[in-house]
Amino acid sequence: MKKNIYILVISLMFVSWTEAKESENSWAELNLKGNVKSMKEKKYEVAEKIDNFQKEKLTDSNIFVFNDKGNIIEKYIYKPDGSLKMKSTYKYDGNGKMIEQNGYNENGSLEEKSTYKYDGNGKKIEQNRYNENGNLEKKSTYKYDGNENIIEEHKYNPDGSLYFKSIYMNDSNGNIIEEKRCKSDGSLDWRYTWRYDINGNTIETNWYKADGSLTGKDTYKYDDNANQIERNRYNTDGSLRAKYTYKYDYDKNFNWIKKIELENDVPLSVWEREIEYF
Repeated sequence: MKKNIYILVISLMFVSWTEAKESENSWAELNLKGNVKSMKEKKYEVAEKIDNFQKEKLTDSNIFVFNDKGNIIEKYIYKPDGSLKMKSTYKYDGNGKMIEQNGYNENGSLEEKSTYKYDGNGKKIEQNRYNENGNLEKKSTYKYDGNENIIEEHKYNPDGSLYFKSIYMNDSNGNIIEEKRCKSDGSLDWRYTWRYDINGNTIETNWYKADGSLTGKDTYKYDDNANQIERNRYNTDGSLRAKYTYKYDYDKNFNWIKKIELENDVPLSVWEREIEYF
């Protein structure tokens, strides 16, 4: 149960941070170099053999399709048997800002839809998510300071009542360094902090309960291509809980085409990519 709560906290933190943080385009968000037209990914469970790794079971399979502006326009998620699990489509305005996202199930029926609005500076100020019947499920609004850094996020329930509020602090480079997530009554629920290297890569994340006690901590390291090569997860007493390492093979554009993930030096999975360029 504790493990599930721990994973949920990380998931909520990641969702909030990624909603708040904006990238130039999908290529930048996915750390892709060059003019990528499409990308196929497959993830396998692996077994360790002498001096190498052997793929065992296909667990995930995705296809991404991009336009020539570097934004994703279609994404396909497949089941291990190769059948379609979900399809997403994306629409953009003339400035390359996403204005609509639609998610379809394996039968081609619409399951969810999100719409986005922006201010005159191109900053996202509103996001609405609808279910398959077109009913509003969640609404988010965003506020920024004079430097166009996000300072507040409000998430609302379908009836218009406040679900939660987040207050952000940013460093001089516009990176989010703290989020205070508050309940609908204004009381603190969680607090998250981030640290970055000189290249803007996240090197540390911490999350705390309302009473200030540390719930979890992760640290990260990267290679020269800005791909994560190490993630260390710590217990609340500061002891190391798990160490994840990642090994890559790259194509001529320095995009990885193979990634091996290990936990405490034990192989977990291998990702393989096929990348097509414009």
